[in-house]
Amino acid sequence: MYKYFRGKERLNLAMDDFESILSYYKDELKWNPPFAEALSKYAPDGLKGYLVMRESIQNGHLSKKTRELIFTILDSLDAEVSGAKSHAVAAIEAGLTMEELVEGFVIVTIVKGINVLCKAGVEAIKAAENRFNELNLSEENQQ
Repeated sequence: MYKYFRGKERLNLAMDDFESILSYYKDELKWNPPFAEALSKYAPDGLKGYLVMRESIQNGHLSKKTRELIFTILDSLDAEVSGAKSHAVAAIEAGLTMEELVEGFVIVTIVKGINVLCKAGVEAIKAAENRFNELNLSEENQQ
């Protein structure tokens, strides 16, 4: 059992079953990160520690759409396409607009160069655009 503090509230995290850790990634994050299985087998405490860090920001000061935008940009900086796409989709689902997403990439391009956009950025934008269109189509069908 892992204990940590979020503000004044004490939280407990018990994830002894590594399959449940992997399920957390697949179900909650809608992503199967390449490191999760290896860490769960060979460094389970490292994976649990990583999850504690992730969990600690879930009710922080940043909105979910802002957190997901930051994760999208950071994964794109490292050319981690699958993570960038997953976080971009999550950002759209959390209310980020396509304009906000692309503006984030414009800012990162100013600082880090066009390669960020060319490598993972365009893939993340396409995934987000597809999800945005799906969400809008389902809203139109409900009206």
